[in-house]
Amino acid sequence: MATVVIPAREKSSRLPNKLLIEVNGKPIIKWTVENCLNVKNIDRVIVATDSERIKEALKNLDIDIFITPENIKSGSDRIAYVLKYIEDEDIINVQGDEPLVNVEDIENLANVLKNEDITTLAYPIDKEEDFKNPNIVKVVLDKDNYALYFSRSPIPFPRDISFNEIKKSIKVYKHIGIYGYKKEILYKFSYELEPSPIEEVEKLEQLRFLYNGYKIKVVEAKEETVGIDTEEDLRKFKLLLNQGKF
Repeated sequence: MATVVIPAREKSSRLPNKLLIEVNGKPIIKWTVENCLNVKNIDRVIVATDSERIKEALKNLDIDIFITPENIKSGSDRIAYVLKYIEDEDIINVQGDEPLVNVEDIENLANVLKNEDITTLAYPIDKEEDFKNPNIVKVVLDKDNYALYFSRSPIPFPRDISFNEIKKSIKVYKHIGIYGYKKEILYKFSYELEPSPIEEVEKLEQLRFLYNGYKIKVVEAKEETVGIDTEEDLRKFKLLLNQGKF
């Protein structure tokens, strides 16, 4: 079995205090947590947060909440801070701003993690505007579905062909920021591995794994999700709710 840990930092730069923004009378972080409580093959759900306000917003749910220091740099580091309270070897990292992630996709990720050190989700990109959008992280895979590279730039870059021609020969993937790790690997990531130059340039912490030779197994998601980083993302989330997504 696995433990889902949701890192939930109150402050955010592009969309201030986004996890506490209420949509249909419920803060975004609560949408995410309640979704994770529907995952079948996990032992428990933990929220690791620096915010008493977030803790208060989740007080009636059947979860464990740990208050972590505010100055922790990343979601993975925030999860690593609470590893001593976790008995399971398999850890699933669901970002607090991912309320739309498909429950079955989390379950599949947990199943694949049984035989891998690190796993993550990706979904095929269909629109060229998404392929070119730097706010959408792309991932390129090898023949065995391990990540070759993650980037905010369009990859693979279409030097001589159009985006539509690329899609005829390969799938172009959007990375979904849901991860699975073995406990010891996450500990090494946060406490032993130095931030890599490529992650500092791209501002993508998962590149630290690739830089240090770790393999990341990529699982194709059944459904697209919307990570809420901007006002545009928030509008998409509200639209999907109105369309009966939940």
